[in-house]
Amino acid sequence: MESSHNNNTEQEKAELFCDVEPPTPGYTKVGRRYQCLTCRKTFPNEPRALRHTISHAGSGEPWPLPQRQQAARPFQCPHCEKSYKSASELRNHGRSHTGEKPFVCQECGKAFMQAICLRVHTTGHTGELPFGCSQCSKRYSTPSKLRIHQRAHTGERPYTCTECGRSFADPSVYRKHRRGHAGLRPYECSTCGKTYSELKDLRNHERAHTGEKPFLCSDCGKAFSRSSSLACHQRIHAAEKPYKCQDCGKAFTQLSSYQSHQRTHSGEKPFLCPQCGKMFSDPSSFRRHQRAHLGVKPYKCDKCEKPFRQPADLAMHQRTHTGERPHKCLECDKTFVASWDLKRHQLVHSGVRPFQCQECGKAFAERSSLTKHRRVHTGERPFKCSACSKAFMVSSSLRKHERTHIVHPPQIHGCNHCDLAFADLPSLRRHERAHTENTVVVAGTGTVPTCRHCGVMLSSFHELRKHERTHPVAKSFPCEECGKAFADRAGLRKHEKIHSGVRPHACPECGKTFISSSDLRKHEKTHGRSKEQESYDPLVSFLAQSELMEKVTESGEVQEGLTPVS
Repeated sequence: MESSHNNNTEQEKAELFCDVEPPTPGYTKVGRRYQCLTCRKTFPNEPRALRHTISHAGSGEPWPLPQRQQAARPFQCPHCEKSYKSASELRNHGRSHTGEKPFVCQECGKAFMQAICLRVHTTGHTGELPFGCSQCSKRYSTPSKLRIHQRAHTGERPYTCTECGRSFADPSVYRKHRRGHAGLRPYECSTCGKTYSELKDLRNHERAHTGEKPFLCSDCGKAFSRSSSLACHQRIHAAEKPYKCQDCGKAFTQLSSYQSHQRTHSGEKPFLCPQCGKMFSDPSSFRRHQRAHLGVKPYKCDKCEKPFRQPADLAMHQRTHTGERPHKCLECDKTFVASWDLKRHQLVHSGVRPFQCQECGKAFAERSSLTKHRRVHTGERPFKCSACSKAFMVSSSLRKHERTHIVHPPQIHGCNHCDLAFADLPSLRRHERAHTENTVVVAGTGTVPTCRHCGVMLSSFHELRKHERTHPVAKSFPCEECGKAFADRAGLRKHEKIHSGVRPHACPECGKTFISSSDLRKHEKTHGRSKEQESYDPLVSFLAQSELMEKVTESGEVQEGLTPVS
C-alpha cells in the first residue's frame, strides 16, 4: 500500500518537473532570455516569463503568490524571486538558471536536471508503459502522454493560437507553432539555407541532403531518415490502426492521417495559401502547393537530373529507370509503379463507381473521369493546339495531335538498349520497360535480349518476342463453362463474355456490338473513321451504348457485367 502511494507521489513529481502540460505558455527561449510572444518583452528566467504571459490572458496584472504561501516557502531564489519549501527544492530549481544536468542516462547519454526526469526517461529504454488507453489499448510511460493521446478520441484541442485560431491537442506542438508566428527560426541549414525553430527538425532535414537513413525496420529492412517515420511504418507489419473515425468507421495508423480524414466530413480547410488564397485540409498538401509557387525542386534524379519537389516523387520517378513495378493486382496480375495507380485500377474489379453524372446517370470510378465525361454534355474542349487552334476534350488527344505538326522532331529520344528512337519521353519509357522485364547484363557487351524460359540470347527484342511465343505458356485460369484455359485472369474474363452474351461496346455508326473496346476500334476503321477525326461525336457513341443497355435490361437476359464504353 505504501509502495503504491510512493509510486503515485513520484509520478506526480514527474508530471510536475518533466512532462507537465502547462497553461498555454505564450513565451519562448531566445538565447539566454525568455521572450513573450504577445508583446515581445524579454525576461531573464522562465518563471517570470510565465507569470508575465499569464497576465495577458487575465486582468493584465501578474499573479503574485498569496501571503500564506509565501510564508510557507522560506527558501527564495536569488535569480527570479521564486520561493520553495525546502533547500533541496531550491537547489533543484537553481539548475534551471545554471543549466547543470547531473543526471545522465547510461543507455543513451541524455542528461537531465532532475532525478525523477531521468527515471521517467529510462522507461523508454526498458519498454515499461504502465498507462493504457481504454479506447484503443495503446500504452504510454506517463499520464500526461496518455491524456494527450486520449484527445485524439475525444477531439479535444485545448491549446488555441491567438494569431490564426488553430487549436492543438499537444502543448509541445502548440509551442512549436507559436514560434513560427514569432519568426523565431534560429537553426539554419548550411546546404540550402532553410531555417527551423528546433534543432531536431534541422537534423531531420539535413538527412534529406545527405541521404542518411539511420532508422531501420527490423521486420523488412526498410530504412528511414526519421524515427517517427519508422514508427508509422512498423504499424503496417503489426496491422495496428488505433485511430478510428466515428462517422464512417475507417481506421488509420497515424493521428495526422486520422485528423486530415475527419476534415473530409466537416469540410474544414484550415490551411490558407497567402499567395493565391487556395485552402487545404491537410498540411502536407499545403506544403506541396507552396513549393509550386516558389518553384523549389530540391530533389534531383542522378540518372537524368530531372528535379522534384518531394523525395517520394523522386523515388517514384526512379522506377522509370529501373523498370520496378512493385504494386501488383491480385485479380489480374497487372503491375504498377505507384500504389495509387493500383488502387485506381482495383476499382475496375470491384465495380465501385461512386462518381455519377447528373445529366445522364453514368457512373465513374474516379472524379477525373467524371470531369472528362461532363465535357461530352457541355461540349467543352479546353485543350487547344497552338499551331492550328484545334481543340480537344482531353490533354492526351492534344499531345497526339501536336505530333502531326512536327515534320522534323527537334529532339529524338533514343533507347539505350536497342536502335529504336521515339519523339517523346513517355513513349521511350514505356518501351524501356520491355527491356527491363527480359534482359541480362553481360560484362563488356551491355544489355542483351535473353529468353526468360530457356536462357537463349537473341539479336533484338523483336526476335526475342517472336522466340518466346514458341514456349508453351502456363494456363492456370480455366473457363467453368467450356474448360478453355487462359494465361491470365483478364483473358478469362474477356472469354467469359462470349458465354454471357454481354457485348457492351456499341458502334455509333451502325449499332453493331462488341465484347471489347479494342474490337470496337478495329471495327470503326471499316467505316473509314476514327475517334481522332472531327466527325466523331462522343455523345452519339454514348447514346448508342445506352440504347443497347436498355434493350438488354428490358429483355431480362443480362443485367450484370455491363460496362460503359471506354
